[in-house]
Amino acid sequence: MLVTQKIAIVLATYNPNLEYFQKQIESIKNQTYKNWVCHIIDDCSQMEYQIAIQKVIAEDLRFICHFHNNNLNHYHNFERGLKYAIQDSEITAIALADQDDIWYPKKLSVSLEKLRSEKAVLVHSDLEMIDSNDQIINYSTWKFEARKPEKLSTDLLLLRNVVTGCSVLFCTSLIKDVLPFPPQKRIHWYHDWWIALIAAQKGKIAHIHQPLVMYRIHGLNNVGVTQDAGKFYRELLAWISKKFKITGNSYLVHRDFSKLFYKRFQQELDNVNWSNPFDDKNLDFGFKILKLCYKSLLSGYNSEGIALRIWVLKVLLDLQKIRSLFFKNNNKHE
Repeated sequence: MLVTQKIAIVLATYNPNLEYFQKQIESIKNQTYKNWVCHIIDDCSQMEYQIAIQKVIAEDLRFICHFHNNNLNHYHNFERGLKYAIQDSEITAIALADQDDIWYPKKLSVSLEKLRSEKAVLVHSDLEMIDSNDQIINYSTWKFEARKPEKLSTDLLLLRNVVTGCSVLFCTSLIKDVLPFPPQKRIHWYHDWWIALIAAQKGKIAHIHQPLVMYRIHGLNNVGVTQDAGKFYRELLAWISKKFKITGNSYLVHRDFSKLFYKRFQQELDNVNWSNPFDDKNLDFGFKILKLCYKSLLSGYNSEGIALRIWVLKVLLDLQKIRSLFFKNNNKHE
């Protein structure tokens, strides 16, 4: 029976807005599914916040606080939280939580039912967007951002993550492949992106089109939302707003992240002849990225704008390589 399955919630905190934090805690307490434990993983908050956090969760033994003297930042703090979660052998599934959102009462029960009925390794849901006063900004983040998560595949996830961490529930069986996280070399590497990639590689990702989380949008958000994110016109407008400045950072994010994913599953991926579209070893002028762009367009994944941006950067990188080789050869003959 589902009610016998114990869920671990990993909630990351850092100097939280205490009003928002209180509401998040209350929404977890009010879950219709009761067999859970919540690990609050604090990332070296100031002492006044640590004291306040303890007061908010006082007298409810299902909440366990873990305070730390070192700040790992968002990405590795969640990794730290997962290590606490799996110390309990009774845990069968893990949910992730942010410090400022609000969960709907049936979030855990609906997610767990979907996870088991579809024999998935990870399930995620749509989210409502709310402002700092709990007013609804948009009833569907998926529609607002033009997300089509049911179209995802491993390579499309490498292009664009459509799985939001605070909406997920995943099987503990994934942990052996999820941990350890790759050391964060780029600021735009996120814990939910890594977990979603592992889930896509190891099994089925299930999707709930019903919003189960009120996702708070405010000035201190670690990650925000963008209307029609990933579409060509949105990427073009963003490029214009930056006065056509090209840094190459986005290609480097995808290149390095995909390399580490490939390294984790090299034997599995080699067996199916998987080719990393973001690899910089081949001088292909981004041909594989263009193929991924076409796949996104054809499937309706709605990330072709991102693919084209990264393709341009790969072309420029390859041209730079040719230029370097040309001058190197010229210098040899002089």
